[in-house]
Amino acid sequence: MNGKRKGSKVRWNVLLWGMIFCSSLVSFCFGGEDPAKFPTKPITMIVHYSPGGSTDLTGRKLADLASKVLGQPIIVENKSGGGGVIGTTAVSKAAPDGYTVGTVTYGPTVFAPHLRSVPYETKKDFTYILQYSSTTLMFAVRADSPWKTFEDFIAEARKNPGKLNYSTPGPMTGQNIFMEQVFSAAKVKVNHVPGKGGTEATLLVLGGHTEAVFTSEVIPHVEAGKLRALAILLEQRHKRFPDVPTFLELGYKIEPITWMGLYGPKGIDSRILKKLYGAFKKAQQDPSFHELCATLNLTPVLRDPKSFKAKVFADFDANKKALKEFGKK
Repeated sequence: MNGKRKGSKVRWNVLLWGMIFCSSLVSFCFGGEDPAKFPTKPITMIVHYSPGGSTDLTGRKLADLASKVLGQPIIVENKSGGGGVIGTTAVSKAAPDGYTVGTVTYGPTVFAPHLRSVPYETKKDFTYILQYSSTTLMFAVRADSPWKTFEDFIAEARKNPGKLNYSTPGPMTGQNIFMEQVFSAAKVKVNHVPGKGGTEATLLVLGGHTEAVFTSEVIPHVEAGKLRALAILLEQRHKRFPDVPTFLELGYKIEPITWMGLYGPKGIDSRILKKLYGAFKKAQQDPSFHELCATLNLTPVLRDPKSFKAKVFADFDANKKALKEFGKK
């Protein structure tokens, strides 16, 4: 009888310790919080570019709208630098508890890993939440410059190699890489002067520090008559700028990749991901967000976690060969 009691006690102890271990494991994985109750504290959104640009403005708008859905504030932190790599790295190293999300664009995820060593892997280190827009990018010069067309600018660059300068939001950003591919195809040398985000890149050309700029932040200045748009990165001409040719029209058959979205570190629980997607989807569909996109000349595009992940992976693979060739130059 005592032996039976002793055996029963041993089994109970084993079961009890097993339950304690499992409970500890769940606490470790989810920071001691039940995913069903997420969120119970503020969320941080890391914006990987500097304040004032389209990524920053759209990220802040979505954070404000989504916070009302989630019932917790979403605090925006700008971690710019390295063409977006610094902020991207910060997201990849964050705890996968849903309390850190980030803005994501093509430069640091699709382009940069093929060109230099980065401390993250696009296909392994992130949980993709949604795509919320695509970007309209313009190549522009000052309105008082002598170049009336993109062909004029290329002709000047060909006549005076290394004389002209252009700015983008940063080194190895999608804008920088795209224009380097264009200049390579045109067989000209134009110096790159990186800004810290699209706003600073635009100020560089407005202040006469560069002759041209390639970013979305130029658009209000084009409309105000301070800058002249020579080319636009779209599949078709923009309705508001019918006289500005696309790069495709000009003969540059380079696939445009211009998506903007949100993601988090790998390993976010599926229940938390569902809540984040639901909140940011409502924010993305809010009329005020669409109004902001119109102001910034962005096109609202919604992709869910599965389709957005597939899009990022497809673009990553499609550009691998071309970008590695670019990196050798």
